Amino acid sequence: MIAGERTTAYINSLDRGNTELLNQIEKEAKEACVPIIRQEMQSFLKTLLAEKKPIAVLEVGTAVGFSALLMCEYGPADMALTTIEKYEKRIPVAKENFRRAGRESQITFLEGDAAEILKELEGSFDFIFTFISFRMCCGFWSREGF
Repeated sequence: MIAGERTTAYINSLDRGNTELLNQIEKEAKEACVPIIRQEMQSFLKTLLAEKKPIAVLEVGTAVGFSALLMCEYGPADMALTTIEKYEKRIPVAKENFRRAGRESQITFLEGDAAEILKELEGSFDFIFTFISFRMCCGFWSREGF
């Protein structure tokens, strides 16, 4: 996220921390050199979720499931999240993290290339989140409806 030091400090001041499980998953991801969203993005996401209260969320790029679980934890209780991951080494870790959090019924986990999955994805979403490089997602959002 591009923000000045004062803006970042303000956003972080609004945050009251994460659950013990999210803190553990974050620690494990950092130890394994898996990129996850920074503290200010976590704080910003929580603020957006509280304000917008999305019911249908799409996440492109699951990694180990940290941001998906963060959104499930701090979004509306009836929120349904669909997330897409293609990196085979991270898929079992994300599935295990969803199980650890007891969120398997709230999360639809799609395995494969997002560029292909998005072509066939049905339904609409109130909120779309991605933590992949701009270069990777340039073609994703060109289809009608995104």
